[in-house]
Order: sequence, then structure tokens, then C-alpha cells
Amino acid sequence: MKVVLTVALLLAAPLTASAEIFAVPFAGVKFGGGTSIFDLEFAAGSKKFTLGAAVMDVDAGVLGYEASFSYVPGYFERDNELWTPGSFMIDLTGSVLLSLPPDVTAGGLRPYFAVGAGLAHVQAADKLRLFQLRRTVPVASVGAGAIGLITNNVGVRFDYRYVRSLLTDDGSLSGVGRRISYSRFAVGLLLRL
Repeated sequence: MKVVLTVALLLAAPLTASAEIFAVPFAGVKFGGGTSIFDLEFAAGSKKFTLGAAVMDVDAGVLGYEASFSYVPGYFERDNELWTPGSFMIDLTGSVLLSLPPDVTAGGLRPYFAVGAGLAHVQAADKLRLFQLRRTVPVASVGAGAIGLITNNVGVRFDYRYVRSLLTDDGSLSGVGRRISYSRFAVGLLLRL
């Protein structure tokens, strides 16, 4: 209850005049990691293209916030022999950002560290429709990156994230397929709102 009340108070707090909110569409690559979710083609650890978007709230201090969504098409597909086309993974996370103040970086790239949590969802079906996967697991994420403005309203963001499920397999049949992990590197367009 205390956590819910704290989050509600933080969300209700008025934004300071120095707060900067950015929309960040991004593209990148998902690599490494693995899963205990049924992976017929052993493709979960391979490199995959990823798209996504984030909203960042940063100010002149060191603390900021972010909500991020990413989409990885073909997550379970390697040679596309066993799965029907259309498998995917999505994640939705919220993060706290710790960054160097803009006064320290003198208008250059502003590095940040991110830690957060959220949900990852994977979905796939084999060609015979014997195995249909739909699994959502809670995840934690850590990462780092840098943002920099090119003009007053447009800039770039470089971002690395490591995402890992908070659940582990416990050996029982009901507890199998709850582990997922991966890394993501993305480059995004920073747009001041």
C-alpha cells in the first residue's frame, strides 16, 4: 500500500519548469540472451531487428523517468521452418534515469544510467498449430546510454538495455517457461515535446 501511495504522489507532483519531456522513436538490434519458453528453432538468442518508442522526462538535475515499449518481430524464427511467420516479443518497461546534469556536459552528449521493471510478452505458433505460445512475464531492466540535442528540439539517443525476467523455472511443469533474457542496443530520434 505504501508503494502505491508513493507512486501516486510522485505522479501527482507538478512538473517543474525545467523538466524536459522527449518522445524517442528508436530502432536497433536485440542480441544474446535466451529463454526457457519452448523454442523449436533455438532462435531466442540470435540477433533480431527491433523497433520501439520511449517517453523520457529529464530535467536540469540528475533524476529522470522513462516509459519504453519495444517490438521484436520473428523472435522465435530462425529458418522459418517450424514456426508460422509472425512470432514476436514485446516489452513495456518503466525506468528511473540517473544522468549527468547538462551543466556538467556543456551541451554535449548527456550520459545516463537506467534501472526499471515491466512486462515482456512472447507469442508464436508452429505450422501445425500443435504448440501455441502466449507468455507474459515480469522483467527487470538495467542499461545506460546518452542523449544529445542537435537543435533546440531535435537530437539523438544511444541506448543499451539488458532485460531479464524476474521469475525462474522451479522444475515443475507449471513453472516451466518463465525465464527470458536479452540485450538491446538502439539508436533513437530525440524529439522535445
